[in-house]
Amino acid sequence: MKIIRDFESPVYDEFNRALGNCFTVIDGNSKYFFEFYVKGMEAEFKCDKLSLINDVIQEFRKYSGYVNVFYNKDRSFYKAFDEVFTFKLPISVIQPSKFFINEERLEKISSILENKEVYIPVAIINDEYVALDGHTRIMAKINEDCKMVNVYMSPYVTQATDDMVYMAKENNIHNVKSMQVLKADEYNQIMSQLEAQFNY
Repeated sequence: MKIIRDFESPVYDEFNRALGNCFTVIDGNSKYFFEFYVKGMEAEFKCDKLSLINDVIQEFRKYSGYVNVFYNKDRSFYKAFDEVFTFKLPISVIQPSKFFINEERLEKISSILENKEVYIPVAIINDEYVALDGHTRIMAKINEDCKMVNVYMSPYVTQATDDMVYMAKENNIHNVKSMQVLKADEYNQIMSQLEAQFNY
């Protein structure tokens, strides 16, 4: 069984897909679709195979670990986790762990998140706060002229993340503002190569 964070499948809501809240499970020859609707620290989910939802929630929380209460689409309670401590950081001190931003996704996310709070998973690596995900959300906030962003501490895959941070610094990417925004086709092509290289 493989769980994919799905930014492409048209079965999902376009904007929810752009936010990274959609997951496709491939199990043999079958595909199952899971979509999370996040509001604050809570999320409703829609799925077509409930027996897999715990595995998918675990994958979802790698990117949105601050979400700690989950409901079925009918708003019946499903599961809760311990509350995650969040705090604010200046955007300028957050070191990226990626190199590029998808222009199309940035435009969609900017329209969704205007004047809304975002939460970014970070880890301390070599005495720096490093963004593990959410670079596009940070860029959307930069474009709103925001100076601070909500973050929470999250575990990370040491070697792959360390390598990406090292490469980012080697290419003078020391904050999200210095990341290059690429057209969707170019972004997808380059990211496919990087994912194969870094296995993330």
